[in-house]
Amino acid sequence: MKRCILAMVIIGFFAVQGYCQDNQSSANQNTTPAAAVAVAPTPATTEKASQPQEISIYGEVKTVNPSAGSITVQYYDYDSDEEKSIDIVTDAGTKMENAATINDIKQGNWADIIYTSADGKNTAKSIIVEKEEEAPAEMPKAEEKPAAEKPAAMPQQQ
Repeated sequence: MKRCILAMVIIGFFAVQGYCQDNQSSANQNTTPAAAVAVAPTPATTEKASQPQEISIYGEVKTVNPSAGSITVQYYDYDSDEEKSIDIVTDAGTKMENAATINDIKQGNWADIIYTSADGKNTAKSIIVEKEEEAPAEMPKAEEKPAAEKPAAMPQQQ
């Protein structure tokens, strides 16, 4: 029964895939070449190009400079496969979680930071400081109960 159901699922998968390819090729035959169609840039696409891209990192806070409103974070860059450090500044638009101001961020805290980079300046959009978990209180030890006595062995019947 399971083999029959599995075979039907596999056949159905290939049938749907073939149907989709047929529809796609017939749709492509009815369209004009892409080079013949001129597409004007929309305001939304030009605005996206001018806005700096948001970058997200997670790392350990190495230094905090409250007077400059900046922090240095050491993080792991997966693209280059190495540890890196970055200086990030905060401004009035920076949203913070688990820290009211930059003064509440301490060296050694771990943070998830979303920032933008423009004109050589990395500006934080949001900083989420990881809360330190409190050490669990020592659990009281349960009193040891005596092991239950084994029942007497039953005589074997022959």
